[in-house]
Amino acid sequence: MKVEKINNYTVQNAKRRFDSPNFTGGMGTVAQEITNSLPAKNILKKLQSFEWLKGEMGSILITALGTGLVAPIFIAFNPFVRPKKDATKEQKEDVKNTKIYTAMRQPISAILAILFQVSALKPIDKALDAMLNNPAYSKNFSLHVDQAALNSKSYLKTKIKKELKQSGIKKPSIFKYFSENYSKVKEERRHYDKMLNDKVTKKQEQQIQLLAERFQQTGKIKIGERYLDNPTLAELINKQIDQYISDAKHLYTPQDGIEFYRKRANILINNEEHLKEIFKDVPVKETFMTKDPDALKQLYKQTNSILESALSKETNEDVKMLIREILDKPEDIRASRVSRTLERIKSIKSACGGNYSEQAYINHMNMKNTELEKIINKLKLKKIDEVASATDNTISETLKKLIESCKFDKEDKLINSILHDTKTFGTNEEKLAQKIHKDIIKLYKKFVEKKYTAPNQITKILISVCITLPITCNALNWVYPRVMEKLFPRISGVKKEGGSDGSK
Repeated sequence: MKVEKINNYTVQNAKRRFDSPNFTGGMGTVAQEITNSLPAKNILKKLQSFEWLKGEMGSILITALGTGLVAPIFIAFNPFVRPKKDATKEQKEDVKNTKIYTAMRQPISAILAILFQVSALKPIDKALDAMLNNPAYSKNFSLHVDQAALNSKSYLKTKIKKELKQSGIKKPSIFKYFSENYSKVKEERRHYDKMLNDKVTKKQEQQIQLLAERFQQTGKIKIGERYLDNPTLAELINKQIDQYISDAKHLYTPQDGIEFYRKRANILINNEEHLKEIFKDVPVKETFMTKDPDALKQLYKQTNSILESALSKETNEDVKMLIREILDKPEDIRASRVSRTLERIKSIKSACGGNYSEQAYINHMNMKNTELEKIINKLKLKKIDEVASATDNTISETLKKLIESCKFDKEDKLINSILHDTKTFGTNEEKLAQKIHKDIIKLYKKFVEKKYTAPNQITKILISVCITLPITCNALNWVYPRVMEKLFPRISGVKKEGGSDGSK
C-alpha cells in the first residue's frame, strides 16, 4: 500500500469515527484499521504474541541476550587492548587469550542471571499475590493495594487451577506430545487454557458486579472492613467523567468532516437503487455468526466474488470508490460494511425528515454538534472541584447529577439520533446508575493494579540486590573458571600432564 493511500485512508477513517453511524464499518481504532489493511497484517499480528517481552521476564531475557551474545564480541575484539609494540609472539598470544577468556565470562554470566533471576520472579509474584489478595493478610497493607475484593488475574488463575485439580481436571502435560497424538494433546491443552481463562474472566466480572452493587447501595467502595477515602473516590469519579466527555467528543463532527459527509451523502443518495441492486446478493452480516470455519470461508469467498465482479463491471467512478473501500477491508468485515452502507442511506434520509436535501443534512449535522457541545459542557460542570475536601454528600450528589447528565429523552428525535447507539448515554435511569457505578469500579480496579506495581517492583529490586545478585556473583566466580578449565584449557592457562599444550 502506497504512503499516499495510507495517509488518505487515515484521514477519512478518522473523520468517520466522529459520527456514530459510519458509512462503512469500523474496527475500533484507526491504528487497528490501518494494520488490518496492510499486506503484512498477518506478520504484525503474529508479532503481537511477543508482547510478553515487555514484562520483567522479557527484560531479563533481552538483557541476558545482549550480555551473552553481543558483549563478548566487543570484548574479544576490543581494539584498545593491544600488546606493547615490542611484545614477543607469546606475549601477543597471551593478550589475545586474555581477551577471549574475559569475553567468555559474559555468556556464562547471562545463563546464571537467567537461572537465578527468572526463577525468583514467580515465587515473588505468588507471595505478593497471596498477601495482597487474601483478606486475612491484605488488611495489613494500604487500602490502595488491597486486592481482596477485586483479585488479580494471576491470583485467580492459581486459585481456579487448584479447584480444577481437586475436581480431577488437569492441563495435559507438554511431555505427552512425545508419547501421544500431537494434535489431540495440543487441542486438549488449548481447551484447558480457554476454560481456565473463561472462568477467570467470569470470576472477575462477578467481583466487579458485586462491588458495584454495594457501591450503588451505600455510595462507598468497601474493601473488607475498610472504605476507600473520599478524595480518591472523587478523583476516580472525575476521571470517569473525563472518559464520558471523550466519548461525547467522538460523536462530534468537525467542519472538514461535515464537508466529507456532505459529499458522501450525495453519492449514496444519488446511487441508492443501484447500490441496492449490486449488493442484494451479499450475505447478510448475521450469517457470519457461524463458528464453522468451512462455512465462514465459503461466505467470505461468496462476498468477495460478488464485490470483485461488481467492481469489474462498474462504470460509475463514485460507486467504484465505495466498492474499493469495502474490498480494502479485511474479508471478515466486508459483508458488515455492505450492510452499514445501505443502513447509512436510511439514516441520512431520516436525518432530513424522510426526504433528503443537502442543506437539510448539513443543518442536521450542525444541530447535532450544538447538542453535543451542550452535553460536553454539562458533563464538565459535574466534575468535583475540591477533590481533597470531598464529603459523602459531595460524592452522592455528583453521582446523582452524573446519572441525570447521561440520560436523554428518546422522544427527542435529534438527541435520540445522536445518542441512541452509544453505550455511555441511555434512557433508563436505573440502568444508567448501574452502569456508571460499575464503570467507576472498573476504574478503581485499574487504580489498584497500578498502585500494586510499586511494591511489586520495590520487592523485586530489594531481593535482587540483597539476595539474587550476591548469589549470582558467587556462583559465577565458582562456575566460570571451572567451565573454562574444562572446555578451554589452553586459553585458561591450564597445563595438563604430558606437555605444555595440554597433550600427553
